[in-house]
Amino acid sequence: MKPLYLIDISSFIFRAFYAIRPLTSPTGMPTNAVYGVATMLEKLISQAQPQNLVVIYDSKEPSFRKTIDPNYKANRSAPPEELIPQFDLVETLIKHLGIHSYRQSGIEADDIIATLTKHWIKAGAENEVVVVTGDKDLMQLVEPRVKVWDTMNDRLYNEAKVVEKFGLPPLSLRDYLALVGDSSDNIPGVTGIGPKTAVQLLTEFGSLDGVLEAAQVGKIAGKKCETLKNSVEVAKLSQTLVTLKEDVDVKMHGDFFKYEWKVSPGLISFLGEMGFKTLIAKWERDLQNGAIADAQDADREAQGIVPFADVPVQGSLGFGGGPTKKIAGGKFTTVDDERAFLELLEKIKKTGRFAIDLETTSLNPRAAVIVGYSIAVDDTEGFYIPVAHARGQQLPPDYVKSRLKPLLEDPVTLKIGQNLKYDFSVLLESGITPQGIEADTMVASYVIDASGSHGMDALSQRYLGYTPVSYEEVCGKGKTTILFDQVEIEVACRYSAEDAWVTWNLWRVFEPMIKEKNLGHVFSQIDLPLVPVLMRMESQGVSVDREWLGKLSGEFDTMLKSIEARIQSYADQPINLNSPKQVGPFLFEHLKLPSQGKTKTGYSTDADTLQTLAPLHEAPRLMLEYREISKLKGTYVDPLPSMIDPKTGKIHAHFHQAVTSTGRLSSSDPNLQNIPIRSERGRMIRRAFVASPGCLLISADYSQIELRILAHMSGDPELTRSFIKDEDVHRRTASEIYHVELDAVTDDQRAVAKAINFGLMYGKSAFGLAQELSISRTEAKNMIDRYFERYRGVKNLLDGLVQTAHETGAVQTLSGRVRALPEIHSKNQMVRSGAERMAMNAPIQGTAADLMKLAMIELDRQIIQRKLKGRLTIQVHDEVILDVPEAEVAEMSQLVTECMEKAMTLSVPLKVNVGVARNWDEA
Repeated sequence: MKPLYLIDISSFIFRAFYAIRPLTSPTGMPTNAVYGVATMLEKLISQAQPQNLVVIYDSKEPSFRKTIDPNYKANRSAPPEELIPQFDLVETLIKHLGIHSYRQSGIEADDIIATLTKHWIKAGAENEVVVVTGDKDLMQLVEPRVKVWDTMNDRLYNEAKVVEKFGLPPLSLRDYLALVGDSSDNIPGVTGIGPKTAVQLLTEFGSLDGVLEAAQVGKIAGKKCETLKNSVEVAKLSQTLVTLKEDVDVKMHGDFFKYEWKVSPGLISFLGEMGFKTLIAKWERDLQNGAIADAQDADREAQGIVPFADVPVQGSLGFGGGPTKKIAGGKFTTVDDERAFLELLEKIKKTGRFAIDLETTSLNPRAAVIVGYSIAVDDTEGFYIPVAHARGQQLPPDYVKSRLKPLLEDPVTLKIGQNLKYDFSVLLESGITPQGIEADTMVASYVIDASGSHGMDALSQRYLGYTPVSYEEVCGKGKTTILFDQVEIEVACRYSAEDAWVTWNLWRVFEPMIKEKNLGHVFSQIDLPLVPVLMRMESQGVSVDREWLGKLSGEFDTMLKSIEARIQSYADQPINLNSPKQVGPFLFEHLKLPSQGKTKTGYSTDADTLQTLAPLHEAPRLMLEYREISKLKGTYVDPLPSMIDPKTGKIHAHFHQAVTSTGRLSSSDPNLQNIPIRSERGRMIRRAFVASPGCLLISADYSQIELRILAHMSGDPELTRSFIKDEDVHRRTASEIYHVELDAVTDDQRAVAKAINFGLMYGKSAFGLAQELSISRTEAKNMIDRYFERYRGVKNLLDGLVQTAHETGAVQTLSGRVRALPEIHSKNQMVRSGAERMAMNAPIQGTAADLMKLAMIELDRQIIQRKLKGRLTIQVHDEVILDVPEAEVAEMSQLVTECMEKAMTLSVPLKVNVGVARNWDEA
């Protein structure tokens, strides 16, 4: 018989709620848990295709365990406000999915699951049970025909996996939990007995009774013996509380366990009320096409196309092969002879476009060897061309490369990929200059919705309802990981050809979505053309001064030792300055500085706390210095030399398009955005980035770009006039709010005005401004009132953006980039206020990001067109850095200024500051 799947739905609901960003229905109802449960159920159903399935609910009334111990689960707080209305919505969803469910008053879901498991196993010698949960308590049930499936982490626990996780067999878990307790359920356990000790005791003495008996006769050494002697009652109580009840009187009718996947009009209507457009698109097809599905399958089989329902997934559950989601298409072919290869090339030429994905031996494009090429030319089939596997029949690498190169370099033959920047970088290193990008699905996903993951597997599950074979399933993980050239070609084909096929199908979903949402300009004119620009930036890299970094490391060491000695002089015993647990008592008990009270983990010694304490004593001020220097040394000074590529002698940072929610770029290896620019020590690190031999670095930085965008978007006459007249806008603001002449504004007044100019643009309140400027809230409010009285256009813009967010759930940049703000409908005032602040700033900051990208695209185009040797190397905040031969400095300085100042036409002039020097800091 097929396995019975028992779903612990509470586990699904809570994990979905905390794993998925806040979502709301068109009416403002929170729906993230409902959406998460829907996708988790859809994944389970599509992977396992269960014929026997039941959802189990917890009782709404207190459990019988409460009568045994009133403290049972007494530490549990009420569910979050946004989650409470979603419980009923989840029940409605499950009813519409046609899944039988069960709840019994006073009985927990775990006990019902234990009872049903026992019933099902007894009912037939071939019967199996899969308990779907993330709850470790239910692992007690595991035996040869019972498994636990943690779908969130995609782990299936049989007896061996339970032993691997806990060090004990499933039958011992009840006694293990009785000893160690369970803080989530307020089960006390035995004080002082942790997991490691519990495993040792149960391994030696067999059971809880054996452990307690051994303690009574003195067979257990040390303090544990006395502890266990005095804890018999609490251990027995804990054992009773964790023991699963297997004899619940469950009322079952004849078809209680039966399940068949069907999509009803009621389900589609419910999904519409929730605003789940992606699920509607998938499940509505099932509703409409159900009657002709068999005929379509027969037709595909006649053509030799294998339906996905018949394609097993590597490493799947093991019940009937673990079929994947059945969607239209799916044949994966290895191309390992010349005739088949030439036929594939003809298909590409005929189609005029293809999806491509490379399999390589390294994530570093300069070290990567191409092992194989994956290609798709339609939505039914994927091809894999192996060229450098350790074993198996394959085509010669140089032959394949020579035949693919003309197509890859042809701008008319269009390419579709997922994270094409990496694949194109590898091709560039191999001597191919790829052109003709039609789409990058990672970038497309980011443009459609910047939140969440944009990895291919996540996108496939979200938009196609299909779970691809994972890299870990093919290559392993941890110490067992193998390079891709060691993967058997047959396995590689299933994994790799699937990637190209999934990418093709994702673009078929994304292309109409981009048109429907009017995101074509952002995608095709900004984010997509930026891909090859970033590819060339990463390939170019930037030189660093090893000698300077070595010297700086020594200087920072000296500073740290000096600071440590000065702090230590205030202490009466040695302190580990890297340990908050030691620093807290030193500051608040020894030095008796005022604290905010203790938390569960001790005193808070975070940066805000130390900043507050700094005026009161030298020690907290020194701690701030110590932490800054330690962080810079550990993050940049010491690691940077190890990041130098031995092949080029440069650092090649990775620039990421699909990370930030604002549209700005981010970087890693190293994170250039986080190098402090206002501190002297941060500038010392920038000094390590230097020009190539015979070159100089050009730094080009937008001046007050966000305020200029604010002036344009608000149309405020005062702010606009200030920029047109090229005034010091902060001094002008100070003049307005302090009612003094422009030339009478003091530096302190200008600093306050600057804080107001930027703070209000980020939605800062009077409270926040008062904290920043160390003034009273009343004074801060008066300043804000005077500011908005003078700059009414700014006030109208910010209010309008918040209103738009409330009405539509999103805001836009000038270019049309959308920032979704589902939190704007939250009933939690703090969450809602945060979304309102984002509504004010996101269009401005996002427009600045779009502006910079447009400037980079045009600058890169001009460099190539003019055949200049200078190159973009770094982009951070509102600044770009170029590495330029000395003979080109004048031309390039003028060119970068023109490209940046003309990237957008605003009602105020754009201004760029340009500097030239041997290193980044001086530039």
